[in-house]
Amino acid sequence: MEQLQKLLEKGGPGGSGRLPIDSLLHLLVEGISDYIFLMEVDGSRRFKYVLVNKAAQAHHPIEQESWEGYYIEDLLPPEKSAHLIEKYQRVFESREPFTYEDEMNVNGTSFCGHTSLTPIKDASGGVTHILAITRNITDIVNKERDLKKINAVYRSLMQNTADAIMIMDTESRVLEVNAAMEELYGFTKLELQTGSFPFVPEEKIEESGSLIANALRHNGVSNFQTVRKKKTGELIDVSMSLSPIENDFGETIGISAIIRDMTEIKNSERKLAASRSHYKSLFKHNPQPVFTLDLNGTITNANPASVQFLKKTKDELKEASFKDWLSEDHADWFNEQLNGALLEKDTWFQTKISVEDGEKVVFVYLVPIIRQNVHEGLYVMIDDITEKERAAEALRQSESKFRLIADHSNDMISVFSPYGDLLYASPSLQKFFGHNPMDLSKNNVTQLLLPKDLKKVAEAFEACQWHGDAFTVTLKLKGKTGRWVWFECRGTPVLNDDGRVNRIVVVARDISKQKQYEEQLKRIAFYDYLTGLPNRRLFEDRLEQAIEYAKRQKSSFALLYLDGDGFKKINDQYGHDMGDDFLRLVGDRMHSCIRKGDSIGRIGGDEFAIFLNDISSPKQAGVIASRILKELRQPYDLHGIQVASSFSIGVACYPEDGATLDDLFRSSDRALYYGKNKGKDQVCLFRDLT
Repeated sequence: MEQLQKLLEKGGPGGSGRLPIDSLLHLLVEGISDYIFLMEVDGSRRFKYVLVNKAAQAHHPIEQESWEGYYIEDLLPPEKSAHLIEKYQRVFESREPFTYEDEMNVNGTSFCGHTSLTPIKDASGGVTHILAITRNITDIVNKERDLKKINAVYRSLMQNTADAIMIMDTESRVLEVNAAMEELYGFTKLELQTGSFPFVPEEKIEESGSLIANALRHNGVSNFQTVRKKKTGELIDVSMSLSPIENDFGETIGISAIIRDMTEIKNSERKLAASRSHYKSLFKHNPQPVFTLDLNGTITNANPASVQFLKKTKDELKEASFKDWLSEDHADWFNEQLNGALLEKDTWFQTKISVEDGEKVVFVYLVPIIRQNVHEGLYVMIDDITEKERAAEALRQSESKFRLIADHSNDMISVFSPYGDLLYASPSLQKFFGHNPMDLSKNNVTQLLLPKDLKKVAEAFEACQWHGDAFTVTLKLKGKTGRWVWFECRGTPVLNDDGRVNRIVVVARDISKQKQYEEQLKRIAFYDYLTGLPNRRLFEDRLEQAIEYAKRQKSSFALLYLDGDGFKKINDQYGHDMGDDFLRLVGDRMHSCIRKGDSIGRIGGDEFAIFLNDISSPKQAGVIASRILKELRQPYDLHGIQVASSFSIGVACYPEDGATLDDLFRSSDRALYYGKNKGKDQVCLFRDLT
């Protein structure tokens, strides 16, 4: 093309040494892939097509078969022709070459071209023709655009990813880190680039080198957990993934590392392990036999007291059926409970168990094992009351023997008429009440019970009087200290010669320790050990109940998902013990903010959830959430230190934001992190996202 241009510069039409332009151009340009247009200048702003090569005609959007002899405005729409004429006019007036780039649609495909306009002058210097050569640069432009997109994604990843990111070359030199990396370890980008991995503890240097070597050998490392050191010297738990970075030829040119702070998760795991250890200790050292059963009634675990009681080894008890030790009637009833999954709450029954040294009369207490609203089995606790039963039987045979036993029993033994009149009280009753109950009237005796317990006792006495049924009632009695104490009262009818109930013997046994143990088991299972609030399991159970109630009543409620904005800083500044105390204060304040009928739970870490009952509209939920957030902003007195922290709150309403538990948590979580991305310390409703 340069030779063509030189030939043309020797002279246009009318110039000396003129070459036959038409034959020369056709000879040179038809085999060229660039688009070539030769335009004749026919005055100002008048440019006529003299020659157009085949490549241009084949790919140009103009459908005209023959271009020669037509002006630009004849072939192009007014807007496009005016734009093109301006460029040719510029060359005509300046008599200088001009280049430009443009983009057009050719046969439904985007086309990018680089065009050079060269004036062809006559002997006097006037422009007689203009040669336009357009080169197809579509591929180059597309690659540049793709590169810009990749760079934009890379910048966004580095800037917005919460995890720490570090890019290294093959010599382990740090090339790039994001802000999260600087925040995680406390080192600036310059310090990381000039130092030799200052965040790696000395004892972990060899491990670090091995991880990098594996990545360079194309053996990526995923979720490797280890320990790293902050600039302050504090050791933290991290999880890291290392991957090789390859060029288009498959050559490794660097390593990318993604690091996540696992300190809080590890601390939670340690606390969970401690909680499990406490449970195991309660299980192991309980003086009463305790078993765990699966839903088939098979024993899966037994404490030492169980082994001693049943005179079996632990291996003999494993995989044995608990029903085998029950009487036939109770075995059938127990089987119905398991098959029907009827155990929704604690229950108990009296039965007889055959053991190696004879038959034992026992109370069996059943506590369901529920995880994530799924029944997984039962806790079974056994109270051996054989001796007490024998004592009661002896009482029916001999009044004197009865008094002898009763007067020296630690249990409180009393005898009533079928109508509830107290006829005898063992010395242990006087010791407990601080006075002789025999000196009290019937009305005064009833005042020693709570109203709800008095009703249970009255119903039990009535059934015993008319049907001769023995009974067991658990209730609270008020002792001489003014404290209410749990007792298990077993009533046994004494019949006269006519078979009528003549007396009712009641043996009351202090079960406070047993109740405490039951409450400890429940608390471990359903309450957060740190704040005392319901844990995620209990909170989700309450939320499921709220959903079912709202379905029936066609009512609405709201779920608030709260996440602390600065809890990590408090931990870092004051230590984890102070951080735990801070969470307790937060839990207390949240509890003071909610209304009667609302519920609160700790989900984990510094995440909490609040159930707002009976909400008329999302706006009302937002108002309540804003009031709670305002209270949470107030400073906390942390051992004499005023500490302030904010929370972000995501709000989801039932049923518009979710009809199931998972949907409501997912919606509130999205709203929460939408608010965090907007700047934290704010309430965000899920409906604001849509």
